[in-house]
Amino acid sequence: MLLVRIPLHSDTGAPGTESGASLLQDALWAHAAPHHALEHVRVRPVPHGLHVALFVRAANTTAAQEKAHALLTRVLATGAARGYTPDPLIRH
Repeated sequence: MLLVRIPLHSDTGAPGTESGASLLQDALWAHAAPHHALEHVRVRPVPHGLHVALFVRAANTTAAQEKAHALLTRVLATGAARGYTPDPLIRH
């Protein structure tokens, strides 16, 4: 099990909220498929948005990042994290 951390920045610059973190965490679980190999999720509000921590089963860090980013991209496409954007410095 490997940890992948993904910061999400608020489009307005506002801090993240507990309710926003909870909704995103629920959406990640709801959209996780077996191929995402998701084992644990933690989303918490931070001053600039939300911090996502995904633990996935993978053979190496690159595979873990690919699985995590595929899941997050799927969830973001649903609008579940409307108003938040992944850190542009994170490679997808």
